[in-house]
Amino acid sequence: MKTYLYSGENPGEFPGGRELAGGFGFTAAGFWRGLPIPEAAAGLLVDDRHPPNPRGLEAARAALAGWEGLVVLDFEKPPAPWAAALADGLDPARLIVPTACADLPHGALLAGPWRGNGSFRKWLAALRERYGPLVLDGAPIRAAARPGGAWTPWQGPLPGTGFPCPGPGCLHRRRSDGTLVFWDSRETLAARCAAAGTPVIVFEADLAALAAFP
Repeated sequence: MKTYLYSGENPGEFPGGRELAGGFGFTAAGFWRGLPIPEAAAGLLVDDRHPPNPRGLEAARAALAGWEGLVVLDFEKPPAPWAAALADGLDPARLIVPTACADLPHGALLAGPWRGNGSFRKWLAALRERYGPLVLDGAPIRAAARPGGAWTPWQGPLPGTGFPCPGPGCLHRRRSDGTLVFWDSRETLAARCAAAGTPVIVFEADLAALAAFP
């Protein structure tokens, strides 16, 4: 699955961002998954699906130390000691780590995704104040709520048309049962990427699944 890094400083590039190569990490046995790197890749996504064994960790460090692009530690599990060993020796300026790993060397922190239910600008400002330079997880919004209630993930069908919801920066529409559904179109996601003023990571499949604004 392709992943792209959209620069908030160049919103005109959307949806032509720089490609990030995914699938890097370790096998179930702990060995480094050495994959071919696309020539156009601006960075590598490294997951934490499986922990490394000592040989796998050394192979990863050697491979990443020789890579001149970005390295994004796209970790979802709680920080493990091997993460610090992996980051050690890499150029911090090109290393992006999740906010849970903020104590590791880094050039920016991976934050988000934005789940709505408030002001996107205020949420982003609070993150910047706490963490400094950021790269955002640009997963689109797809949520629902009863009036005045908390937003929860929405798996049902989306309304055919919607109305702009300025605070969260998405679309919304009330269903016949009173439930409010919130979701992104390509335009709303592009607008948030542009407004963020910071790089945003978006999966190609997520972008492809979004309908244009009706």
